[in-house]
Amino acid sequence: MKKILYFLLIVCGFASCSDDEIPKEELVVEPCLNSEIPCPVIIGEKNEGCVVNIIFIAEGFTEEELPEFKNLSDTAKSAILDMEPFASSAQKLNFYRVESPSKTSGISSIEYTSECNGTTGTNLYKDTPWGVHKNKDGLERFLGMDESKRDSLETLFGYYATGDYAYTIIIANSSEYLGGAEFPGLMEHNLNNTPKVSNMIISKHNGGDFFKYLVRHEFGHSFGDLDDEYVDPTALCSLREREWFLNSTIKANILTYNPGTWYEGARYDPTGYWREWQNSIMRTGYYETEFSPIQTMIVEKRLETAVGCK
Repeated sequence: MKKILYFLLIVCGFASCSDDEIPKEELVVEPCLNSEIPCPVIIGEKNEGCVVNIIFIAEGFTEEELPEFKNLSDTAKSAILDMEPFASSAQKLNFYRVESPSKTSGISSIEYTSECNGTTGTNLYKDTPWGVHKNKDGLERFLGMDESKRDSLETLFGYYATGDYAYTIIIANSSEYLGGAEFPGLMEHNLNNTPKVSNMIISKHNGGDFFKYLVRHEFGHSFGDLDDEYVDPTALCSLREREWFLNSTIKANILTYNPGTWYEGARYDPTGYWREWQNSIMRTGYYETEFSPIQTMIVEKRLETAVGCK
């Protein structure tokens, strides 16, 4: 009997040693599981492998209004997939939505005083999950968000970054014409030296063609890394104060000379910059469904990087 017990102890000892030597796979927990914010839900079928993850997020929609947000996120998905190079890469794109309800309907606004256009806007608070507000930097149409809330996008959705970033699209419940976007890897408040999220914010506006334009235009910034091509002296004055945004690095869709067939006026300035097309998605091409040739080339390269595997 003693021999049997001794033998069993030896076997158990070997077994435990073997278990210790086997590397245990680390369990990765999705950050949103421990958050009040709902986890992203896939829209349609999920593509596997090397993909880009694009996440639509509700802002200013109460629980009762979330069905409208779901319809808008479907429309926004179509606005992206209806144009190249995204249409040909649909199998490499995943679209999600986050049904984050607001306690009050609509979005906040702020009062802002600047040398460019005096005092604009009014202070109006709405109880929403992302702290989105209009009149950022004294530009009525410009959307911004609370600094800490922007940082929480990194915590919650950086998990979805693939080749470079996860791309979040906050849809704000406002019928006004409003928008704002980051460039990939460029955070306003520099809370994170290695951001894994590139964010943009758009209003629902009319839910139709102008909403689709806002989707395509701001995605041209946050995904495509494209500069604005329209002229706006007020915006130029205001944005000059924002070194993180309007810095010395001109994006590749803008030239500082005319190669012969380009049009002068871009980057909010009527002189000194040239654009390829007289009008485009990055200007005021509200009904455009294609990028200009130079824009297409830039976005195609961005797509290759964004689709890359970890």
